Amino acid sequence: MARVLVLGGHGKVASRITKLLAAQNHHVVSVIRTAEHITDIRALAPSHNIQLVEPVVASIEDADDDVAARMMKDIDWVVWSAGAGGKGGPERTKAVDEIGAKRFIKAALEAPSVKKLLMVSTSSARRRPASYWAEDDIAALNRSWQNIGVYCQAKLDADEYLFEESRKAAKNEWEDICLRPGTLSDEPGVGKVDLGKAKKVGNVSRDDVASVAVELLKRGNAGGLWLDLIGGDEPIEAAVDRVLSQRITAKE
Repeated sequence: MARVLVLGGHGKVASRITKLLAAQNHHVVSVIRTAEHITDIRALAPSHNIQLVEPVVASIEDADDDVAARMMKDIDWVVWSAGAGGKGGPERTKAVDEIGAKRFIKAALEAPSVKKLLMVSTSSARRRPASYWAEDDIAALNRSWQNIGVYCQAKLDADEYLFEESRKAAKNEWEDICLRPGTLSDEPGVGKVDLGKAKKVGNVSRDDVASVAVELLKRGNAGGLWLDLIGGDEPIEAAVDRVLSQRITAKE
């Protein structure tokens, strides 16, 4: 079983990822901002083995290169699901969503034990509309950049950094996975999605985002893929099979 570092551990998607991983007997080290969240994180562990979830209180925003490197010790997989969440203005968004992400990507690439990094990004993190989008998708992308452009730019810069540095590193057994959901909802997961080259317009439940993320981590052969995600009609396992076997990517 893998030892997984989850950054942004108290977030809604990250919490769901942690619970799924621990239920499958993976050991999760969940990085959270405050000790007030420790009880919540520990509650994500299965009752028969509460040691599978290990909360760690640390500031991703304030971490330097040495701190990031130390967090990678004995870690197999990394999940980046951290973000400023619109709190603290543009400077903090850049500090967490771009600079912080890049710091931990670099640390993961340099850590001998780390084999995978999954970035939870957004389908709005792109330089131009996808070639396969309709007019309503293009309009939705434009609205995102008009309303939360600093966030979109920060996520795009982090995504591109992960892709480019991964290619440069040529690290053995390394997978860089960029999962890019559309509008998130707290509706119960339905287990069916549109994954890969998906439309921009559409919601996806956080439950289903977490399920897709864990499935991608488990499978292998996802390195270098950018996978847009909204709710759809294809069962999650089949969707993951399709994008991995055909090497489908939303990166253009």
